[in-house]
Amino acid sequence: MALRTIVLALLVLVLAGGCGYRPVVQRGPLAEANGVDIVLFANKSFRPGVEGVLARDLIDEFALRTGRRVLPGDKAQLELSGTVLSYATSPVSYNRMDAIQEYSAAMTVQASLREKRTQKVLWKGELTEQQVYPVNANIALQQNAEEAAVAKVTRRLAERIWQKLGERF
Repeated sequence: MALRTIVLALLVLVLAGGCGYRPVVQRGPLAEANGVDIVLFANKSFRPGVEGVLARDLIDEFALRTGRRVLPGDKAQLELSGTVLSYATSPVSYNRMDAIQEYSAAMTVQASLREKRTQKVLWKGELTEQQVYPVNANIALQQNAEEAAVAKVTRRLAERIWQKLGERF
């Protein structure tokens, strides 16, 4: 009985230890390149700072999905760049007194992945995401809710850009 338990425990350890982590990228230019340089997007919207939040989320997403192959500009073979085209908020729900209860934050970005050496565009696309957030009479809480909505929007945009790059190949 004890031998059986020891063998079973060793088998579990061998199987659990053998699963290992491998980067998600297995084909296409991201798999073939040594890494990607994520350039701070230009911001044509009227909301300052959204390009920085988006850049942070893109770096996090690509580092996670490529096994940490986000490199500085002079070392990477690929470059992801783009523009925040717009950011807007609009009311989406009202209470019975006709006062706004929720806003929607929407952001549109244009992004492109290009090979740095040849400047060949490997992928280009335009994406829009939005997030609803509640109204609050306290201006600080209202701003916090909007910032949280922006963070969710940029996170989803980073995920969708990654997905679109995978669809291409």
